[in-house]
Amino acid sequence: MTLLRACVLTVLFETPLFFAAGYRDRDSLTVVICANVVSNLTLNLCVAFLFPERGAVEYVLEALVVAMEYAVYALAFGRSRRLFLLTLAANCLSYGLGLLLFG
Repeated sequence: MTLLRACVLTVLFETPLFFAAGYRDRDSLTVVICANVVSNLTLNLCVAFLFPERGAVEYVLEALVVAMEYAVYALAFGRSRRLFLLTLAANCLSYGLGLLLFG
């Protein structure tokens, strides 16, 4: 899967979840999209060039993505358990759908 395709699919999977959860204004969606683009490209470049064998390191990197995205969202929207769980759920959905679509 290309970097661009992975990034676009992540944005298409995760942004609607945030929209459905009430983050509907342009500024909120811009934060969500930018956080996803940066984290997805960083993750996939790390996997491609630093950890090509994948495996367990991929789960550690995914956990770091959740932490990074939540930190950005907490700064933009305020810290909350609900926001953390939304961030975690969005990333699990995105990762799971990516596995289903591309193995």
